[in-house]
Amino acid sequence: MKMVTFSGLIFLLVFYFLFTNFYLKKHRGIKRTSKSIFHEDKNRYGIILQGIILVGFVYALMYIFVELDISELSLATQLSPIAGLFVSQKFFTGLEEWILHRDKERYWYEWSETVLTLLVFGLFIMMEG
Repeated sequence: MKMVTFSGLIFLLVFYFLFTNFYLKKHRGIKRTSKSIFHEDKNRYGIILQGIILVGFVYALMYIFVELDISELSLATQLSPIAGLFVSQKFFTGLEEWILHRDKERYWYEWSETVLTLLVFGLFIMMEG
């Protein structure tokens, strides 16, 4: 890993930590709750949607590792199913929190994780190719 990529990754993680702990938790008073998929606040359709996303992720990984030669693929192609899984699951979890529990404002944590994952994936694409 290049030093620029490592420095950018450290910067993004520190910024995320500062944003979630100081801005969301201390300044706005938003508390984070359990992140389990079977938490009592979870909607049945949300669990089904996350299951579909997970099955799509497993299918994409199997396609990349079995059907394609992994050594010939770029880093972006190798990481795209993993980034897609994290982005889509966090986004839909944040959307579910926004629809069902808008007053608690927990969706900010989920959407900030979505943005962090997109930025880290973009950093890897730009720096590592």
